[in-house]
Parts: sequence; structure tokens; C-alpha cells
Amino acid sequence: MTPSNNFFDAAAATWDDDPRRLEMAGAIVRAIREKVSLSTEMDAFDYGCGTGLLSVMFAPLVRRITGADSSEGMIRALRNKISQSKKTNMEAVKLDLEQDPVPAGRYHLVVSGMAMHHIGDVKKVVSAFYELLLPGGALCIADLDTEPGTFHGGGSVATVRHLGFEREAILKVMAEAGFSGCAAATAYTIRKVIADGTEREFPVFMASGIK
Repeated sequence: MTPSNNFFDAAAATWDDDPRRLEMAGAIVRAIREKVSLSTEMDAFDYGCGTGLLSVMFAPLVRRITGADSSEGMIRALRNKISQSKKTNMEAVKLDLEQDPVPAGRYHLVVSGMAMHHIGDVKKVVSAFYELLLPGGALCIADLDTEPGTFHGGGSVATVRHLGFEREAILKVMAEAGFSGCAAATAYTIRKVIADGTEREFPVFMASGIK
């Protein structure tokens, strides 16, 4: 088990207790809806879904949503939500696209919210996203702009693989994977007190492209 999964497995039980995470998830969904015309004829895939904050919001907007994460603890938390809500158009799967084969299912929309900076081989995962999409399908990635290493603290530091991203760099990775019409815009700004006691702003971009 990786240090990342150790942290997220332990954090899953209280992950939703921070209201800022729910607020950010809502902002990311709104940003995606500005770029993609959602319908109940669409199947969606949420990678790095965590406890399913995005997945739950997407469930009423699409035909089916699959949440995938490499953390067993996070997937267990999402499965509990699905069971308690009795939602029939949601599923949760344990998946690590850096290590595991690309699943056989194909989707109209792939989303990832605040997960990519925890992924080492971003190019490999973005290429997997391309494979997961149906022709004409959309990819939407929300993540941190490049930051100086002050965003994460405590045990979460061990989970970080990238200190955010330059937007143009992510768009280049997407284009090289085959996506067209790639663009990025600010979706949300996180205001957070960092280790030195000051409050800082951390912009979150949403990058999109079409297969």
C-alpha cells in the first residue's frame, strides 16, 4: 500500500466534515456544466472520486456515474453513501490507472476533481482517460494551479506528486493524448490558513477537452 493510500484510507471517515470540500465540489460541477451539456442519456466516470462528492452531485444529471479511486477507504465511504441513498445509477470501483488495466466500459464524460496532483504519471492517466471516452466525449480536470508547496500539511504532504500544475502544461498533455479544443479557466479559489498562520488563496482551474 502506498503512503498516499494509507493517508486517504484513514482520512475517508471524516473527509466530508470540511464544508469547504462540498463548496468546492459544487463549484467544479458548475464549471463543468458551463463546458459540457449534460443529459440523462450520458454515462460519466469520476476518477479520484474520494468519498464521491462530485459523483453524488452528478448522479441526478446523467444516466449513470461511476466513481473510481485507488483508496479502499474512500471507495468504502462512497459505497456506504450509495447504499444509504439507494441510488441505482451510481457505482464505486477501486481502480489505480497508473497500475491497473483500463476498464472495458466507455463513457460520454470523464471528470477528475483535485486528484491529479496526487498522481505520479499524469500522461499515462490522461491517455487512459482518452481510452475510456466514447468518440465526442469530454474530459474535465479540476486541480490546483502551481503553488509553492504550502497548500498541503501534516500527513497529506506524503501524498503529493505535483505542486499543482501550469495550465498550459496540462493542456499540452491533453492535446498530446489526442484531445481537441483544450482550454482552461479558473473554477474556484481555495482560501486556506497555511503553516505560518497566514491565509492564502489557491486557484483551482478546470481544463477541458474533447475526444
